[in-house]
Amino acid sequence: MNPPVWQRVLWLRSVLWLLGLAPFFFWSYGYANQMAAARGVERALAFAWEAHIPFVPWTIVPYWSIDLLYGLSFLCCRSARAVDRHALRLFSAQCLSVACFLWFPLRFSFERPPADGLFGALFTALTSFDLPYNQAPSLHISLLILLWVQFTALPAPRWARWGMHLWAMLIAVSVLTTWQHHVIDLPSGAAVGVFCLWLWPEHGPTPWRRQAYGHTAARVRLGLAYALGAALCLAALAACGLPGFYLAWPALALALVAANYLWCGAAGFQKHAGRHSLASAWLFAPYTLAARLNVWLWTRHLPACVPVADGVWLGRMPRAAELRAGGFTGLCELCAELPAPRGPWRWAGQPSLDLIPPAPERLLAAARDIEALRQHGPVWVACALGHSRSACAVAAWLLYSGRAADVDAALAQLRAARPQVVIRPPHRAALQALATNLAPLTKLSEAALARRVTADSTTSTARSHNNARRVLLAALSQNSHMRKPSPSTESRALARVGLALCQLGAGLHRLSLPFTVAALLCALLAPLPTASRLALLAAGLAGLAETLLALRLAFDRPILAGWAQDWHDASAQPDDDMAAFDSALATLGLAAPTHHSRPLTDRVRGVRRLLAWQGSWLAAQLLGWLASVWLASHG
Repeated sequence: MNPPVWQRVLWLRSVLWLLGLAPFFFWSYGYANQMAAARGVERALAFAWEAHIPFVPWTIVPYWSIDLLYGLSFLCCRSARAVDRHALRLFSAQCLSVACFLWFPLRFSFERPPADGLFGALFTALTSFDLPYNQAPSLHISLLILLWVQFTALPAPRWARWGMHLWAMLIAVSVLTTWQHHVIDLPSGAAVGVFCLWLWPEHGPTPWRRQAYGHTAARVRLGLAYALGAALCLAALAACGLPGFYLAWPALALALVAANYLWCGAAGFQKHAGRHSLASAWLFAPYTLAARLNVWLWTRHLPACVPVADGVWLGRMPRAAELRAGGFTGLCELCAELPAPRGPWRWAGQPSLDLIPPAPERLLAAARDIEALRQHGPVWVACALGHSRSACAVAAWLLYSGRAADVDAALAQLRAARPQVVIRPPHRAALQALATNLAPLTKLSEAALARRVTADSTTSTARSHNNARRVLLAALSQNSHMRKPSPSTESRALARVGLALCQLGAGLHRLSLPFTVAALLCALLAPLPTASRLALLAAGLAGLAETLLALRLAFDRPILAGWAQDWHDASAQPDDDMAAFDSALATLGLAAPTHHSRPLTDRVRGVRRLLAWQGSWLAAQLLGWLASVWLASHG
């Protein structure tokens, strides 16, 4: 039985984030307003027809309601990661919007009609801190996008879900009917909100965390080409002016595609279980549309897929109707830029960038996926066109399963089935690296087959050489962890406890880092009273101390993780491993030489002390922020 909602909410973590976000919101927003007023900004971006948008006083109620939803949104979070990601989205939206307000200040160009009664009082309260500046992007819309996603993710009856959708749309309309924003502010605000969703995804790593396989010349060349396309769209936008504002969407999409090629890799498309995330689907929509058109132009006169061997077919990205008509039970695809069709078939994928050869480890994973899916029926292996990435995957499967003796044989079999296959030298090099890695397993499988024939001739004659090889390869790949050494259970448990403490420290650092950066920037740049500035400086220094402790815990984390993984059975020697580790530290000058290695218990206790100090500095940092806000309001 699940506990009630109020017991599953991470109250302390949520309250701490709100205590930092709320004062930062009011300070940074007010600071941008004051700067625009001091400059005497008169510039506005508005269409002439906006003068006909009616002023509706009662819509100030949904406009104000976003403040309540802001605080309640943390009740939707059910894990520490969810709280942190949601808070970081809100913080990022605030920073991006305020940066735009300072860099390109605008003002609302119409004179708002007077309102009386309750609605008039709400407008008066609004104008007490909100001046007619801070226009594009609309921070109201950016926050609405983030809150909308939070609330609609909750399990709720259909009527409540529709009620949330209607109220959110009413909030979006209210920024116009209260005469707070011009039309151009809405799509720009939505873009900031969706970008923050993409920047801090719900699942998987952040897109700006660079993939391990690094850059190739082809990735750099294609990344620069997409960046040039984004620059051309921006130049056209600048030439067209306000009527060409829609060109900002393809410019943003192409810029993000360039970032994927130059830094993020395929993970930047945020494709999980064959579908893109909500943020990725919207941000990359112009690029996805162009990619679909490109598929149609290149493959409209070609068969959608062709058989290669034993129920494995090779083709372009299929439609759901094509999978149903062909009776396919599995889809294995390597296309990062296009979503896979939904249906009852099994799905497996290794998303890869277009025109970039997949790494050998991805090809091996794809080969295993194909072999696993093939056990349930015919499999469609696809990429965008079905010419390169998917062809490499099928070639890898032919090598992995023993249906091809070498790379040349695999490619010849592919070209016989689909002559349009394009395997360039980098693709061939990846396949050759895979074949080289498979060679030792091939010899091992042959030796195992010989032993099986000697032990049981009846069973061995019932299976072919290739089948025995494939079975053994699958067993080796699935049970490779059994070959790893492992020591005492107690030492392994202690290492796991230490690792958990280090992970908790990483979470505290993610909470502290935005406040550290904001405190230092505000202390150095913001026009604040001296006492408030000193309090912020103290908060920033406390954050730097917390950062040093977090770096120390980050050093311990991979060490403890390796020990927790390696110490698996009684044959391992934890004491020898720790002695070797201490010796390595002494050799590098990171620790004093010693004749006796520290016990693991003392090491874990040291991690606990570091965590306690880290929490203390975080508390001091938050107190500094609260003191600064109080001093600024009473100064």
